[in-house]
Amino acid sequence: MEAARREESTNQKRYLTDAERLENVRSMARLKDEITELAGHLNAANHRFLMLIAEFDRRNGWSDGATQSCAHWLNWKCGIDIGAAREKVRVAHALVKLPKISAAMEKGELSYSKVRALTRVACDGTEDYFLSIAQHGTANHVETLVRHYRRAQEAEELSREARQQANRALGYYFDHDGLMVLKARLPAEVGALFIKALDAALKEADQLTSTNLTVGVSAETPERPNTAATRWCGETIDYGLGIQVLMEQAKRGRDVSAEVSSQ
Repeated sequence: MEAARREESTNQKRYLTDAERLENVRSMARLKDEITELAGHLNAANHRFLMLIAEFDRRNGWSDGATQSCAHWLNWKCGIDIGAAREKVRVAHALVKLPKISAAMEKGELSYSKVRALTRVACDGTEDYFLSIAQHGTANHVETLVRHYRRAQEAEELSREARQQANRALGYYFDHDGLMVLKARLPAEVGALFIKALDAALKEADQLTSTNLTVGVSAETPERPNTAATRWCGETIDYGLGIQVLMEQAKRGRDVSAEVSSQ
């Protein structure tokens, strides 16, 4: 038994021959090739899977009166975690709008991990750029780039909002013919609210004018300051106050309309 152990120890310490080393190298190369080739097939299969999910969701194939969503159906029928299922549905729909990234995944060039990251930020204008990054970088590299890109986008959006807030203004002046001219710089959302409130205020003004004319009250335009049309003569006020005034007018207009309707 002791002799057998010594022989085994000697065999373990024996150096490999050149032929054995070459065979090991060839075997390892074949193993690498097989792994990468299979990864490509998996990428292509994942692409097909996502396209089927997108089509299935568009056609509401999961809707049976009990299942809440396509993600819940994937969780139920395919055994996919609900969070991962929601992400697959999102990626599937986003991939339909990114034909170049979709084609690369279909050919097995892009993994699901890369595509999942790309679909968070890529659009028509940036698809080529992000596709090039994904084809030459690692999945971790793509994830890091996308994360930083989204942070930059958020910072830009915040900066844009801050600039809008700083530059907002609402001013007015009276033209030579007695009409008031408004000039405003407002964020889009506030501007939409302003227009709605202004419409309501103008309707109220028209109703009051009609009432005054009916009872014989003079509707002459009050005397206005004599100002040139090209000169900014009204004071610039805080737009929030202007909106508040118009909203109060709009509310009074609705109350008056309701009262007239009830009568």
